[in-house]
Amino acid sequence: MTSPDSPTAEFDPDGAGKEMALTDFEWSLWRVSSAFLRWQSECASVLAGATLSGHDTAVLHTIKYRDRPKGLSEISRLLGRDDTANVQYAIKKLLVLKLIERVSGRSRKETIYTLSQKGLQLTKEYRRLRKELLVTSVGKLKDVEGALKASAEMLELLSSFYDTASRRASTSHQATAKP
Repeated sequence: MTSPDSPTAEFDPDGAGKEMALTDFEWSLWRVSSAFLRWQSECASVLAGATLSGHDTAVLHTIKYRDRPKGLSEISRLLGRDDTANVQYAIKKLLVLKLIERVSGRSRKETIYTLSQKGLQLTKEYRRLRKELLVTSVGKLKDVEGALKASAEMLELLSSFYDTASRRASTSHQATAKP
């Protein structure tokens, strides 16, 4: 990969180097995303004594986030998900496992959820196991806090680029689609 001020950067007028760097990043993103979801699933499933997917676990932790109840739309927004049916499925699963409870609301749209005592215990144990298995390992990296903060900022920025490109692709496709 060349830096912008490298002598070879000027010989890449069509952006092939940037495209290759983005492609390499995307492959890494797929792998880290899969590994992260696998970690969440394995850790939470062991602690819950039932099979939980990484997405189920993400919904559980989102409900716990900032220790206040949340509704379906807030959970979806915080996770950056627009597939509310899948979020609803995870909520139903967490309710059946008694990891969360309904707080109020007459309809699905108005209902808010909070963690049950069982869910609170699971997230506490999850945090303990995460610290033991991950934080300790990650902590061995040089300047890990700075690197993780910079990575998080870059991922947030790239997320906005992907969202914008997704909207553009959708509207571009709709405009060129033939009936």
